[in-house]
Amino acid sequence: MTSRSICAAIAVATITTAAALSGPSAARAQDFFSALFGGFNARQAPQPYVRMPFADEAPAPRPAPRGEATSRGGGGSVAWCVRTCDGRYFPLGATGDQSKEAACNSFCPAAKTEIVYGSSIDGAETESGKPYSALPNAFRYRTEVVDSCTCNGKDHFGLAQVSIDNDPTLRKGDIVASDDGLKVANRSAGRKSAELNFSPAPASLRAKYERAPLMAAD
Repeated sequence: MTSRSICAAIAVATITTAAALSGPSAARAQDFFSALFGGFNARQAPQPYVRMPFADEAPAPRPAPRGEATSRGGGGSVAWCVRTCDGRYFPLGATGDQSKEAACNSFCPAAKTEIVYGSSIDGAETESGKPYSALPNAFRYRTEVVDSCTCNGKDHFGLAQVSIDNDPTLRKGDIVASDDGLKVANRSAGRKSAELNFSPAPASLRAKYERAPLMAAD
């Protein structure tokens, strides 16, 4: 290789490296609830659905079963539960036989709520077509903490805990972490009258989660 070819190769490598390092250095700010419940929209391989009955948050959004409309617009739209006293919001997944309004209220019973639909909160609208941004307190949570504005009656950020026995989003095959180990839900989707019961998770599944890395601990 001639000295001219070597110089050209070094120049190309330098330009490529500079381009790779010139991207945004800071992640885009996200709403607290959206970030907590998967609002970063990272493309990841599907993971088994694990529900923690002691958690104080809403379930992560999940695709609605075939035949269940996610929103009035269909397509890629999402139903968002909005706390109207400060505009905080989080996405709602499949709610079974329970309406979106009822599911939203069950997670935020201490405040008035509104449902808006859209692929993102910026373009979301109510059933009547009113944009989220036109709600009286849209995005207010970004600039102040509103007194007495709470979902669970205790703090500004937590949601009300929903009993696993009353969880309308629970589907057959969902994994639940209980005091005596992982369990698999045995209730058919869409059958409100079906009795909810759990069976021990198979050894292969338990082994998978036993090997999972610990991300945080109290």
